[in-house]
Amino acid sequence: MKINYHNMPQGANKQTFALRYIMNILRTWYLFHIKFPWVKYNGFVRVMSHTTFAKGMNIKIGNNVQFGPYCNISTDTLFGNNILMAGRVCIIGRNDHQYQKVGELIWNSKRGNNGLTVIEDDVWIGHNSTIVGGLTIGAGAIIAAGAVVTKDVPPCEIWGGVPAKKIKDRFTSTNDKNIHLTYLKTIK
Repeated sequence: MKINYHNMPQGANKQTFALRYIMNILRTWYLFHIKFPWVKYNGFVRVMSHTTFAKGMNIKIGNNVQFGPYCNISTDTLFGNNILMAGRVCIIGRNDHQYQKVGELIWNSKRGNNGLTVIEDDVWIGHNSTIVGGLTIGAGAIIAAGAVVTKDVPPCEIWGGVPAKKIKDRFTSTNDKNIHLTYLKTIK
């Protein structure tokens, strides 16, 4: 097992970092084999306290994915690689409750199809963001803290707000964006 010390917190020592890394691997094994066995993962995943994965959902997680504390994944979701999610990020169903039928309580309504949510490689999702199910967040995108994402986010764009909209491009030129997206394909 090779430990990458590249993003070690400032002031931390290698022994403590290595011990925490190993303990995280054990915690991840417990979470995805005992507590949330329906979640499939492939590689290093860091799950902070109080994060939940709704039972019965199709959830697949790539390599180097971090869930901050109190995240809630409650719809079918495919996570790519190298994804950072801050605390209290929620990925929720788009059609959890039908409300259009006259004479039927929302409480009693059938659940609709939420579709598959896809979070591509190299995405950073800020604190307290909500991602509505059935959309794609493109490779290299950044979602600002507190955003409510209701539609697809193209690659390498920064989105924020309620509802979220494009704030700016992550890179200053299309050439830089293309170089970065090509780089992401080489590290899979």
